[in-house]
Amino acid sequence: MFLGQIRNNLLFTQKDQIKRMPTSNLNRHLGKISSRMTQIQPSGLRELFDLEHKIAKSSSNTILSFGLGNLNIPTLSEIIEEMKIVLDNPVSHRYSSNAGILALREALSERYFSKYQLEYTTEQILVTGGSLEALFDVFIALLDPGDEVLIQDPTFNPYYSNQITIAGGRVKPIKLNEKFQLDPESIIESLTPKTKAILLNFPSNPTGSVMTRSQIKDVVETAADNKIVVISDEAYEDIVYDKHKHTCAAEIDYENVIVISSFSKTFSMTGFRLGYVLGIQELIKPISLVHQQNTACANTPSQMAAIKALHLHPSIRDPMMLELNKRRKETIKVFTSIEGISLQNDPLGAFYIFPNVSDTGMNGDEFSKFLLEKCQVVVVPGSGFGNTTKDFVRVSYGFLNPEEIQEAGSRIKSLI
Repeated sequence: MFLGQIRNNLLFTQKDQIKRMPTSNLNRHLGKISSRMTQIQPSGLRELFDLEHKIAKSSSNTILSFGLGNLNIPTLSEIIEEMKIVLDNPVSHRYSSNAGILALREALSERYFSKYQLEYTTEQILVTGGSLEALFDVFIALLDPGDEVLIQDPTFNPYYSNQITIAGGRVKPIKLNEKFQLDPESIIESLTPKTKAILLNFPSNPTGSVMTRSQIKDVVETAADNKIVVISDEAYEDIVYDKHKHTCAAEIDYENVIVISSFSKTFSMTGFRLGYVLGIQELIKPISLVHQQNTACANTPSQMAAIKALHLHPSIRDPMMLELNKRRKETIKVFTSIEGISLQNDPLGAFYIFPNVSDTGMNGDEFSKFLLEKCQVVVVPGSGFGNTTKDFVRVSYGFLNPEEIQEAGSRIKSLI
């Protein structure tokens, strides 16, 4: 079954249950819900995905989706076999230590030393249930009510914003430059006495933009000069193209940077739900305390399989990157050849492009709905990622092969 349909079946069921609940029952419970949750909104993509679900049932056309930030590149068979083996081991049926299996933290320590020359001890590494849990733990540990977190605009919203709000913080968006990169001057202009941290995400979801080492250095040093913590979400660190070399923010300032990453993208292990946090002991300790209270430990079999993944890293990344680069080039070629669509940055990371569609006479929301209804192609409106990108759409090429990308382009061109 199409993955988008599965997800939307779940959303549809939840939505229908809310609709069926009598108004009197809703009113009875409103006073029992925390005030912070009144500020949390579900993803603006729900309406689009609900429409996708309806069209999938009624259309003879296969839906071609550039929507979800997912990969259809299979997890390496050696990792799957390792998972099967560890499931037969009773150790995998039990809790691991709160911080994560020691052998996994040792392997992560070795990886960061070998790749970035960063010396993290196993006590400075926390294994989490995906990078989203890692982010949540960090926000809860760092933020007091009213503390501000600077975030990129556009960025991976609403997850960042909602998590910061739940933690009691306030979101302060920073507009990126025309190449969707972050300038130090924008940070300085956004600072207030309540600014506690800045959240970076390069390579970026949704834009595919990257930052050079000198650009990262300027941003990280600006944060340090102004005594704000850097939280660097580097989930796409290994998905870069055309000889771009990713700089880990902690290479610039080891003591003032919290690094968050994941096994989901680099190892095509999204369903394993495994991420991690790295930082100095003074920062990791309170983050670990939050993790203990809300998760206890990450999935034990996934952790054991992840050790194997780290040892197999080159044999995973090279073929995956070859395939993703083919898709990237085809996606850029297809979308920039369509009248009214333009690309203002060179997407050298992740598996997204973020084109401007305003010259079609539509904004991103209208364009997304138009493509879905008229030719059963799914793209995501840019309005879901920030305040400045209503004329853009996010196009994810992680789930379609080059032939399907070409087919999607043919459908769109027949309309525009």
